[in-house]
Amino acid sequence: MYRQKGLLLLYSCFNMRRQLNRFISGGNLSQGEYLVLRNIRLSNKESKGDDREGTLKAADLSDMLELSRPSITRILNTLENRGYITRSIDPKDRRSIRMELTDAGNEAFDLANRRIADTAERIAESLGEDDTDKLTELLDKLAEVYKKMFEEKEGEKGERS
Repeated sequence: MYRQKGLLLLYSCFNMRRQLNRFISGGNLSQGEYLVLRNIRLSNKESKGDDREGTLKAADLSDMLELSRPSITRILNTLENRGYITRSIDPKDRRSIRMELTDAGNEAFDLANRRIADTAERIAESLGEDDTDKLTELLDKLAEVYKKMFEEKEGEKGERS
């Protein structure tokens, strides 16, 4: 019985994620593209006035977003081809790439942020305060279950090595 319920829960999670990603992106940005733009913008804001302004390594993005390096490279190439970012070698550290959002990149990011905020507000309004609180609590609990399962699996890998 738990196996069947568990599968239904996972299918519901997959469906929810697919629908949410489709709605939020609106065909403009994928979730990965949005997160890369967000981290580039944050990196640029945090380093204003710093001699490493706008510098970010693809490897750092890979670690932050828990995406493979080839995935990050693919996303960066797409964003650059679409005119959302510019990349240049950092003259102070040739291993680092200076990435900046273009005006088009800032507009795409701001549009996605507005869609996310509007979506969140509409969901909370539709569910009502009590159900929103319950769902938030359950999703946090589910995330902890996933985290624990992942840690157990990583522990098993370490034991086999």
